[in-house]
Amino acid sequence: MATAKLDVPRLQTLFANEHLGWLLERLRQRLENGQPLRGSIKLNAATLAQRDAIDRLLGRPPSRGRSLVVGLDQLEATLRQAELCANLAEGVEAVLGPVKNLRAVRAEADERWRQLWSDARQRGSCTEQHDRWLTDLQTSGLLRRLSRNNIESARMLLEQAGRVIEALPACGVPLAEFSAVLLGDSHALDHGSPVGTLVMRAIADQAGMRDEIDAEARRDAWASVGVLLDELSFPVLTLNLKGDPESLTGRSLNLHAAAGEPCRLTVRQLLRHPPQLDAAAVGRSVYVCENPTIVAAVANRLGARSAPLVCIDGYPRTASRVLLNRLAASGVQLHYHGDFDWSGIQIANLVISRHGAKAWRFDSTSYQSYDGGLLLEGSPVVASWDALLMPAMLDSGRAIHEEQVLQDLLVDLGR
Repeated sequence: MATAKLDVPRLQTLFANEHLGWLLERLRQRLENGQPLRGSIKLNAATLAQRDAIDRLLGRPPSRGRSLVVGLDQLEATLRQAELCANLAEGVEAVLGPVKNLRAVRAEADERWRQLWSDARQRGSCTEQHDRWLTDLQTSGLLRRLSRNNIESARMLLEQAGRVIEALPACGVPLAEFSAVLLGDSHALDHGSPVGTLVMRAIADQAGMRDEIDAEARRDAWASVGVLLDELSFPVLTLNLKGDPESLTGRSLNLHAAAGEPCRLTVRQLLRHPPQLDAAAVGRSVYVCENPTIVAAVANRLGARSAPLVCIDGYPRTASRVLLNRLAASGVQLHYHGDFDWSGIQIANLVISRHGAKAWRFDSTSYQSYDGGLLLEGSPVVASWDALLMPAMLDSGRAIHEEQVLQDLLVDLGR
């Protein structure tokens, strides 16, 4: 039998009947899903007009019932015998225009994404941390979202992020400069930028940051790989902390220690001119307090005779964290004291858990030995190092600040 020619005008006239619209839509959906136009299509609760339109199209007697069934082989045969098209798919596209096989398109896109991840793993450094980063980006869908599901954009973002990660750690370089040198754009690694988001995911994981990353945590994460953000703000305060004689920061510490004067260290100093802070220079123990007034009082009373003291001035900022990390990594034992109030307990939990500090006159026994104090306010916090401290504070209802116990701290620091 001769192949039927495609008659577009007659097909369009035939299917211009609005009551056949549902049939065309169902046929289009099948083609998009890569399904063959075989079997039948059923319409539940068909109207009389829809039933009449199908009956006329197929040249069959009037049908009855609530549902309407169209056999696709019969429909194709009808169109072919009328010399409208060679097959049903051809006829549908003549009326609706080309129909993409979306299943095939999705399969092709999925294969391109699989190839992207495979290429990234082959190009990148063969480390567990790098593989974990790629797996995180893949399973979380973060790269797809940042690239708006565009494979070429994703490939470019991943290549740029990989270039940055391979250049780490840096040596005290400001973020804007680091970004400009590597990517040609001083803002390419800003917070919220696509590349910056990808890189932050990697360095935060490396720094052990699993929770939500706030501004302070971002500074810490970048600082952990030698990149500076807001490098001069929130310096850490020290007294009689000694360093090596070679580095600029070490010499500055030594000059201040010799004079018994407090010394402030910025993130810039700690990363660009990192001092050697081993036990030979610093000593085996370093004391850590919460409030700057303690440092001033110790400097006035003990001066150069005081044991090494670091003040975090409230919640530890980046400079404090960098310094405490360096000290702990050098084998120095940290001893922490803070305010006996709920925020003070929160801070102590952080310092003790993150830096391995020991409580310094900061337990339930010490608390109960002090008189006076202010009204204890706020929500209770469990002390991770002493299960009896929170009940003791609740029972007493008193907040005791560091300044009230200065004499005891001076005794320890003056030994």
